[in-house]
This record gives sequence, C-alpha cells and structure tokens, in this order.
Amino acid sequence: MARMADEPRRARDVTKERHRKALIAATADAILEHGLANVSVSRILEHAGLSRGMVNLHFGSKANLLVEVVRHFSEAYGAHWQAAMAAAGPRPEDRLRALIAADFDAAVLNRRMMAVWTAFRGEAQTSPAYMPFIDSRDARLQAAFTAICTELAAAGPYPSVDPTLATMAFLAVLEGLWSDFHLYPDRFDRDAARAVVLHMARAFFPRHFA
Repeated sequence: MARMADEPRRARDVTKERHRKALIAATADAILEHGLANVSVSRILEHAGLSRGMVNLHFGSKANLLVEVVRHFSEAYGAHWQAAMAAAGPRPEDRLRALIAADFDAAVLNRRMMAVWTAFRGEAQTSPAYMPFIDSRDARLQAAFTAICTELAAAGPYPSVDPTLATMAFLAVLEGLWSDFHLYPDRFDRDAARAVVLHMARAFFPRHFA
C-alpha cells in the first residue's frame, strides 16, 4: 500500500522537474530570440508551451527563474570542462589540452549559451545575484588552470613562468576568443581558436607542447 501511495508523489515530482527544465530552456530560447530586456512571462510560457501561473508555481517569480537560468548554464559549463579534464588523465599537459578543447566545444560555445552569457553579464552590475554565475574569474576554473601551470612549471622546469600570471593569461585569451564568437559566430573558426591558445601554451611550456 505504501508503494502505491508513493507512485502519485513520484509522478508529481517527475512532472514538476520536467516543467522546471522546460521553463529554463524556454527562457534561454526567449533570451536568444528577444534579448533579456524583452523577455516577458508570456514569451517564456509561449516557448515552453505551458499555461499561465507555471512560473510562479515552480519558481515563485520571474526574477527567481532568471537566476535559475543563469545558474543552470553556469553549472552545465562547469560540468563540461571538469568531465573533459577528468577524462584526460594525470599528465598536466593533457589536462591543459583537454581544458582548451572543452572551451571551444559546440556543446558550450554556441549561440544559445552565448546569448544567455552575454545577456546576464550585461545586467550583473545592477543584479548582483547573477555575478557568481557569470564571473570570468570563476574560482574552480582558475584553480584548475593554476594547478596545471604549477605542475608544468615545476616539471619543465620553467623558472621564468609564474603559474598565477600564466593562468590569468590563459583565462584572458579564452575570454577574448569567446567574445570573438559572440561578434562573429558565422566566421568563428574553432580549430584556429584552439591553435591560438596552444600557441601560447608552447610559449610558456615549450618542452611539453612542442
């Protein structure tokens, strides 16, 4: 009897989670199509194919939904590069190559992701709740790069390489290339972008990126 009583609850939970995901996806689609400033609840629901009241039911308000949208994309990006780095194995040069390749993967670098990323960045100064999810100096990514650069500098050895400064250089170049994609998505060359960052890796760590 207890199992039978749990089934409707599980079904409700599944439906609730499906609706939450649909609203997050629909909001991203609406941002891509209309821009963040022009995203209304009506447009979100139109994209989601859900009835009125769903935004308040599942998120409490449109403002809360927007925070969940930027959180969702930030977590997806983080999970993507962490999985790529974990699959690369223990060698720091392989982990660095994996991080670079992951950053230009179409799974994260695409028009939809970029529309969300840039839209929320434009509002971050007036909406501080977005800042933890759009910060180019994300602590986890920065720590990953710093650890790799520290290992490589010691292994070289490369006494002239400051791992912290090398990390900031990598992040700045990646940031710039993402901006290039935002401005010229139809002309953006992912292979060329990877080659740019690997060229910098060779300059810092020549024996590992010959």
